[in-house]
Amino acid sequence: MKPVKKILAALSLAFLSTAVLAQSPAANFPNKPMRIIVPLGPGGPTDLFARMFAAHLEKKYRQPALVENKPGAGQLVGANLVAKADPDGYTLLAASSNLPSESLLTKDAPLDTAKDILPFGIIAGSGLFIGVHSSIPVKNMQEFVAWVKANPGKLNQGTASAPLVAIESLRDRLGLDWVNVNYKGGAAAMTALIAGEVQLYTPDVNQAVPPMKEGRVRILAYSDQQRHSALPEIPTIAESGIGAPDFVLQVWLGMFAHPAVPNDIIAKLNADVNEMSALPESTARFTAMGWRAIPSTVTAIRRGTTLGNEQVAALLAKGVKLR
Repeated sequence: MKPVKKILAALSLAFLSTAVLAQSPAANFPNKPMRIIVPLGPGGPTDLFARMFAAHLEKKYRQPALVENKPGAGQLVGANLVAKADPDGYTLLAASSNLPSESLLTKDAPLDTAKDILPFGIIAGSGLFIGVHSSIPVKNMQEFVAWVKANPGKLNQGTASAPLVAIESLRDRLGLDWVNVNYKGGAAAMTALIAGEVQLYTPDVNQAVPPMKEGRVRILAYSDQQRHSALPEIPTIAESGIGAPDFVLQVWLGMFAHPAVPNDIIAKLNADVNEMSALPESTARFTAMGWRAIPSTVTAIRRGTTLGNEQVAALLAKGVKLR
């Protein structure tokens, strides 16, 4: 072979090798069964949404997607399993938006939930309502703030295992003083509000509507960017004239993965989440449950969780008890 031809052949081989090496890890992903860990028990929204996503993956890629419930320790048991799994994108976690701050609030946590596992997609989200017991003589947020300031320490807020960071930030911002009473879940906290054991709680729409219609609970505001379609007469907190025009509280359920999963695979999975959440059958189910699709980029989700963790750290530094 002539020298020129040898050089050309070598260059062609080098180019081919580079092209093979440069092929995206996502090109053939997924090509084997996937595993989705739910760090909570079966039957709740997180479990339901995880199974919706698993069904979407199976239909799209013709690969099994097995959902496993691994509850315990405030989602940390399941999260730790994913954090210790191979970082190939085949073991994922379906969890709620409070997971990234769990290790800040839990002594001797088995992982750093802000670093060892990262979100890549939001399946659905919702705001929450500010609900007060009917014995509290207020009709709107302005009257509520004035009443709490006039009665420091006399109002009890029911919390579902831990106070919501955003609500505690709002309380700190407005200079309000109340007592947090922790319950083992939202149902127990809502029952306590209806019974008058606590005077404040932040229910979702399904918890809020029945006791509101019965006159046992008064709903003052909604925490999302826009009013809820089920209660359009209820203003947002930002609209309520209490000096918090930028306030938004969204709770969401989404998908998490090992931080070392290749970026191309994460981008592909993010697109899969957004695709599934936009399907008509998905949005219909979300609406029936009081949720809505919140399409988002990986960058935006992770920036939001970083800001949330900064809020948690700032409140803890001030001595606010969040657990």
